Amino acid sequence: MPKSEISHGQTPASWALKGALGVGVLSVSSAAILIKLAPAPASAIAFWRLVLTIGILAPWAIKHRVSWKTVGREAKWLILSGIFLALHFLFWIRSLSLTTVAVSTALVSIHPVMVALWSRLVGHRAIRRQVYVGGILVLLGLIVVTLASGLGWQHLWGVFDAFLGALFAAGYLLVGQHSRQRLRTTHYAVGVYAVAALLLGSVQWARYHQLGPFTPTIWLLYAAMAIFPTLGGHTLFNWLLRYVPATEISLAFLGEIAGASILAWIVLGQVPTPTSLTGVVLILGGLVVTQWPATSALLSRGSHRGAGP
Repeated sequence: MPKSEISHGQTPASWALKGALGVGVLSVSSAAILIKLAPAPASAIAFWRLVLTIGILAPWAIKHRVSWKTVGREAKWLILSGIFLALHFLFWIRSLSLTTVAVSTALVSIHPVMVALWSRLVGHRAIRRQVYVGGILVLLGLIVVTLASGLGWQHLWGVFDAFLGALFAAGYLLVGQHSRQRLRTTHYAVGVYAVAALLLGSVQWARYHQLGPFTPTIWLLYAAMAIFPTLGGHTLFNWLLRYVPATEISLAFLGEIAGASILAWIVLGQVPTPTSLTGVVLILGGLVVTQWPATSALLSRGSHRGAGP
């Protein structure tokens, strides 16, 4: 295994890891609401969210030197992770304009099942009985939420976009698990966010020939997205990837379903219909069943050797 660029020390205590997961869940739950409040294209929202985050993280990345050999060795993984992240943002943000926050968030959160399937197909790991049961519940939930608002093209397109967002989120987490073992959180995050921002900025410019719109309100929303869901959510989860498996990080995102749905109810007045709520509950229940052993493992995790932030 190549030498890591990150210093080794004792893994944070179990309570610290649990607290970090809790903060991450609360932070990512705000993403959908902030996005819905921003009157801008999906590519512009994702681009400026990442650019502002890079500006915040850059001084920390510069403070700790990294060898160009390590950067070159990890470049292909950083690029691939950045592409996955850009596509995740692009499709998921667009889905929020086509369907409700509850449905979009529930669908984009099914990536733990995709991570488990990938581990089975590529890693040749046995699939536990819980995965089959949970997968069936998730599939039923997908069917219910798809039919919840009828078969109108806008709703169906939003469902499809959210599904693609989940697919690319799974790829982002799996690739990140690899690179995060060799790079500091700040180096990894800045590299991946830069690749994603470059791709999203190119899409935005190609479609609209500008990176706007720009208003004081939009800038405040972009800043909030950078601070809360990106730094407090994605970047914090990137740090946790050094200590816990990608399947366990995926599980933490499940709290976003409930958090975002409640915030959408309070802030946007989006009251879920009984049918869509049933579908969301089925998806959430299926994901919990699928990943429950990982939850137990995380809650009981003790100290072991790991890397510093």
